[in-house]
Amino acid sequence: MTGVESSDCTVAIGRPLGEEITVSVLESSLNCSAGEVVLFSGRMMWRTGCRKLPLSLINSRTNTLIVKQRVLLPGNGVILRYNSRTATKKYYQDCDKQLFGPQGEIENPVQLPDRQQEVVCRTFINVAPRHRIAIRALYIDLGNKSNRTHFNYILVRDVSTMKTMVFHGKQQFFWQSSGSQAEIEFHENVKDHRTSFWAEYHAVEPK
Repeated sequence: MTGVESSDCTVAIGRPLGEEITVSVLESSLNCSAGEVVLFSGRMMWRTGCRKLPLSLINSRTNTLIVKQRVLLPGNGVILRYNSRTATKKYYQDCDKQLFGPQGEIENPVQLPDRQQEVVCRTFINVAPRHRIAIRALYIDLGNKSNRTHFNYILVRDVSTMKTMVFHGKQQFFWQSSGSQAEIEFHENVKDHRTSFWAEYHAVEPK
């Protein structure tokens, strides 16, 4: 991340669910007194630094990591090396999904029929840095809204702002994020197999 023309540079790293990412800082020419800094952020971690970066080891704890660098002087920056490995702790449900890329389809996950309790299944969406995510629900039927004992609904979360919207019943919707990451939580009664959800997403290029 050296020699870039822009003062702000962002790199996104993504791996399959079940893995975690480790990043080593090999070299750093950041001018700390001028306010130059690098930020590492993931779903379960957040770390900034400038001084004593070389030989530092950063662990994402999940399968995605975003590195943001802010420099003021041309040519300054950091040189990184990253690797992935099997996560030391399980951070996801078996019904969770990870979606990468500029476009794709989102479907309600299928839970195992032998589960005796409600399980929240999640779909994680990551697109290129500086892009936003647009989701259009094409078909949604989350069961009887009047069933308050086992209420089926969907939460859509904008990761950059942590703002969440709730959708239920047969309410079709169009939603956009403010950043490059989104999460969808499916809250459903595992005994109700009539729930269904299908949507498409695509990346919106920065203005």
